[in-house]
Amino acid sequence: MSRKWGYWLLLGLLIIGPGAPPAGASGERLVLAFYYAWYDMATWEKPLPDRPAQPYVSADPAAIERHVLWARQAGIDALVQSWYGPWTDNNQTETNFALLLDIAARHGLYAAVDLELTNPFIHSTGDVVAALRHVRTVHAAHPAYLRVNGRPVIFFWRQDRYSVETWQAIRQEVDPNGETVWIAEGTNLDYLRVFDGNHLYSVAWDPAPEGVLVRWGRRVRDWSAQAGVERFWVATVMPGYDDRATGRADAFVRDRAGGEYYRRCWQGAAESGADWVIITSFNEWMEGTQIEPGAGYGDFYLNLTRELAGAYRAGRASASVAVPSATPTPSPVPSPSPTPSPLPPTPTATPTPTPSPTATPSPTPTASPTPTATPTATPTATPSPTATPSPTPGPPAALAPLGDAAAFLKTNPGLVAAALAALLALTQVVRNGRRK
Repeated sequence: MSRKWGYWLLLGLLIIGPGAPPAGASGERLVLAFYYAWYDMATWEKPLPDRPAQPYVSADPAAIERHVLWARQAGIDALVQSWYGPWTDNNQTETNFALLLDIAARHGLYAAVDLELTNPFIHSTGDVVAALRHVRTVHAAHPAYLRVNGRPVIFFWRQDRYSVETWQAIRQEVDPNGETVWIAEGTNLDYLRVFDGNHLYSVAWDPAPEGVLVRWGRRVRDWSAQAGVERFWVATVMPGYDDRATGRADAFVRDRAGGEYYRRCWQGAAESGADWVIITSFNEWMEGTQIEPGAGYGDFYLNLTRELAGAYRAGRASASVAVPSATPTPSPVPSPSPTPSPLPPTPTATPTPTPSPTATPSPTPTASPTPTATPTATPTATPSPTATPSPTPGPPAALAPLGDAAAFLKTNPGLVAAALAALLALTQVVRNGRRK
């Protein structure tokens, strides 16, 4: 390869890169999705409302890559993974998150953690401090970790386990200069004294989610105005809800209505002026909120997400999306198994007039060996176009490589002509000698 073409190839690679980063990574209208990485094959034997189109083990790199590619296909900027902290014994959320970051980097996706304060590894504020330090020094140093204006983003689940004053002390210890973005969850806006934004994990308790999102967006804006500080409003969108498989006493169903409930959520997010949207969820199968392709719905919600996310980013209300003539229905839910679920009996949302955050299932973490990648078909990323440089004059003769004969002949016509003349003269001398 000549130097000039090597130069153009290098320039093209620098321009294109391994994958175009999402526009939202710089802070504009992010579309995020909660992601869960604690499944094994036994999960799919439970009486779920639906099942993945392709059952998987969360530690399988092939499954993670499939999810990353689907997320990109759906217009999602980042997956926010439920995370139990940096401890690796019997805690696959840490090892799987490291895998997620590496795989996301290859495909131009981002990832962040949702620190669950009620997980089995958090026993004190000291554990919280250790977890947050690990995020900052290890995970946030990864190029695929989600940043907004250069600041790593951290979501929190059940931060109300500790008082606002306790969180003030924790933040002073691990992030005194506010170099990270903390997003709280729930209905107590007093935590905005310490946290940088707020979201409601669930809105499924209300049949009219658009009104809920508009009201709560206004409350966050009003709080910010009164306090004289800027806070992020992160609107939650959900396709539906069905947590009967958990065996909870207050389990309930919010029907998906062929995608209508999901559209109403996006409508409310747009009307509320949300800074970001977060999807509950990409793959929370135990609560039936997933948009991951499944046996009952196929890729309907993946495609619907792409269209609604595009409308949100464009600053318009969610466009009406045609519902398939045969509305997909989830797999029948068998009677709950007499074997108790390993999920902790944490309180969940109930369909009451005031929002109560819905607990995500937290199975007892078990160490799952990382299987070899399965040979099954996975989505392939659309290749980025390669730069095709326009031909330019060759480099000076002094820079032309000796092995590039074409460049040498093109750039040294006089020298070539002289060499040919000398060769002809030498040939004539040899012939005359032979005649004698």
